[in-house]
Amino acid sequence: MKKTILILMSILALASCSKWTSTQAEDVRILRPDEQNPKLWEKYTTMLRDYKARDHYLFYARFDNGAEKPTRESAFMRSLPDSLDFVSLTNADNFSAFDREDMTWMESLGTKVLYQIDLDKKAFTETTALGAYLDRVIASVKENGLNGYSFTATWKLGNAQNDALAAALVTKLDAAKEAGQYLVFEGNPKFVPADYRDKVDYYVLDSEDTAYAQDLRFQILTATDYAGIPASRLLLGSDMDGTIQNEEREKCHDVEELAKRVVSFGPLAGLGITNIASDYYSYSGNYVITRAAIELLNPSH
Repeated sequence: MKKTILILMSILALASCSKWTSTQAEDVRILRPDEQNPKLWEKYTTMLRDYKARDHYLFYARFDNGAEKPTRESAFMRSLPDSLDFVSLTNADNFSAFDREDMTWMESLGTKVLYQIDLDKKAFTETTALGAYLDRVIASVKENGLNGYSFTATWKLGNAQNDALAAALVTKLDAAKEAGQYLVFEGNPKFVPADYRDKVDYYVLDSEDTAYAQDLRFQILTATDYAGIPASRLLLGSDMDGTIQNEEREKCHDVEELAKRVVSFGPLAGLGITNIASDYYSYSGNYVITRAAIELLNPSH
């Protein structure tokens, strides 16, 4: 009798469990803001584009794009803070299908996407090879609807080869720029020969590795007084993972401290940020810090 009861209970338990373990299709697709409420999203992006068209402190970020098979959301341009003015693609040579899809999103936000050229990594030794490479860059910018170019290199005192390469690059890209496109240099402005500096729209100072605030002031004066870069075209470079020591010898977060210096040592054009995507998922991480810096310089934007 007991055995019969146990058998019946086992059968009933299996029947009950089968209801819980049966496979059912569930819609788990995450809806983006523009899909949740298209009218509200259009109103928001219109206000955002209007803000970026007004006079304000600019925010510029380097972004390591080009992942063939992204494994995390931070690999997509669409996950960058909406209020960024410029995004410079550090792997633009490998512009991916995912990057191409995100260009529509970036356009809706009014964010300018630039093709970055790293002359140190390319290690060109003469202008002919550089010119051939730039032809491919210009074609890619046009094909993918990018908003211009950025370039970076290390300045070397009295280096004639660098002077020739910089002059050739600036001349070619300035001529290739279409209406609404930009040319930005990241580094020591002295890398660009004096006769060509006016052709560059903005300079992002290589201050992300500056250890002391007093040295930062000297860098700014060198750029404005010696190199002749107007403060209205100069951005400070900061590192999301870096620190800087202020005048009271306190160690401060690089982005937060340099955002303040944009005003107190200027006013300058704005702030550049490297390593912006290195800590995407932390609640108090990079994106929160970026938004706080934007709000600091452009309150209630």
